[in-house]
Amino acid sequence: MVQIQFETEKQAARILEILKKQHVCEEQLSYITYDEDRIISISFAEHNMASIIQLIRDAFLTFIQEDLLPKWLLKIVSDKFFYTEKDECHEIVDIALTIMNENESPYEDFWNELQLKIYYGLVHIFERDVSFSFPSFLTFRMRGVMDHLIEFVGDAIDEYKMEQEYQSFVYALRNYMLSITPKVKQLHVLHQYYFHFYTEKFTKIDRVKLRKYIDRNLHKNYPMYIDSSVLAPLVSIAPNHLFIYSDEDNHPLILTIQRIFEERVKVLPHKMFKTNQLLATVKK
Repeated sequence: MVQIQFETEKQAARILEILKKQHVCEEQLSYITYDEDRIISISFAEHNMASIIQLIRDAFLTFIQEDLLPKWLLKIVSDKFFYTEKDECHEIVDIALTIMNENESPYEDFWNELQLKIYYGLVHIFERDVSFSFPSFLTFRMRGVMDHLIEFVGDAIDEYKMEQEYQSFVYALRNYMLSITPKVKQLHVLHQYYFHFYTEKFTKIDRVKLRKYIDRNLHKNYPMYIDSSVLAPLVSIAPNHLFIYSDEDNHPLILTIQRIFEERVKVLPHKMFKTNQLLATVKK
């Protein structure tokens, strides 16, 4: 028999809950008992030891992924990178978890290494038929593996900083746009590989004329990168109503324009440009 002592009764109960959710057959569960004192006892014989080890390993991995991983990441954020503001720390952890889910290869390397360490650690324990403390077992197995998590948090912090800079960028341009008098009431922008500007009457605005709209103080007062072909003229013109015709709702620049202009902008399907252009021609 092997006994596993957990840090709290709640932790032991959680492992037992995970085991029951793993679609374990009644026979396998009969080998596992909870002593109501932070201890789970596991009886086994030679013929079923391999399946029991796999069962416990999977439960440990699920517990780590669902319960411990966010806590570990949070600790790294505060202890290794010295972030203290609660909301900021949790936001970085959320970004780290997203990166881990999106970036499959590094995450799989981390997970495979941890999986192997836990598996062989359990094999060693069950072969010797000894009891152990779950926190100590985990601490020993996490050596080296934790370095992967530090890398993920570092990447998350870089992304968080970029997002903060981006939000400041959008905020500054929106404030600037709201502080000036609109040059036109209505502006139409057709997105077709490039961004093409049109007046209220759907007369195309050429690049030379478009550049003349750009307020030179924009770059002077806001020393940040603003492209001179789309954002700079748009913010300088500051139309009361902006219509963008595009079939790419998630285009990065269109999303940025939406955040800057908010209630002033409307994104319409590409085909609506010809319809609205025709209506404007009829009104002439």
